[in-house]
Amino acid sequence: MRMSSFDFTDKTVIVTGGGTGIGFEIAKSFVLCGAKVTIAGRRKDVLEEALLQIKKKIPKSEDNIISLTCDMSNEQSVNDLFQTVQSTFNNIDILINNCGTWSLGSINELKDSEIDAHFNNILKSTILGTKFASAYLEEFGAIVNVGSFAGILPMKNASIYSSFKSAINVFTKSSATEFGKLGIRVNCITPGVIRTPMTSQYIDDNYDKIIEPIALGRVGSCKEVANAVLFLCSDLASYITGTVLEITGGKYMTQF
Repeated sequence: MRMSSFDFTDKTVIVTGGGTGIGFEIAKSFVLCGAKVTIAGRRKDVLEEALLQIKKKIPKSEDNIISLTCDMSNEQSVNDLFQTVQSTFNNIDILINNCGTWSLGSINELKDSEIDAHFNNILKSTILGTKFASAYLEEFGAIVNVGSFAGILPMKNASIYSSFKSAINVFTKSSATEFGKLGIRVNCITPGVIRTPMTSQYIDDNYDKIIEPIALGRVGSCKEVANAVLFLCSDLASYITGTVLEITGGKYMTQF
């Protein structure tokens, strides 16, 4: 599938959770479109491997992409991230709040540590990323939060995950209202069933059941998610803010 053509030359992008899956594809797509990209996350080894892969696939990207370790739920760590990116590339134009976590478990067996981990990795990271982005982004800046279809239609045995992803949808609209006067747009994407290294085995084991409620009759790719992010950050979406865009192939649009 050919990626849509966008030009992000002279734009600087931060992609949190950019070392794997959807975040990695988003980061790679921005580099292909000329942007200067920083991938951020907690696992240094994962980030370094992602950096090597992108530089190998895009030889001319050597000076346009860096990786920085960062705990997006720690305010000082987030502050350091933005300061380093600013000093390296001289500007920050786009933030992709992508980092998160996922697990299944019944409510009556939830541990306090699991609740905290989901809050920190899904919601607090998005809030702190947005807070600092608002201090660095200027007019025509863009923030895209990565939610989930589970934030629209909750998953059984994933109550905490679904709840915090739902909160991102509301936070997106509040942020868009606050930052609109600054010329900064804030939107959210809600991917459905997307094939990633983490989900591939589960998808293959349950494929027929998974695609049954999807209108297009297939699962999505990371590149299809990345293309939607590129659009929302481009000038073509200059009058779009506060939206929650489903990327689900038309999942559960009707009762039967």
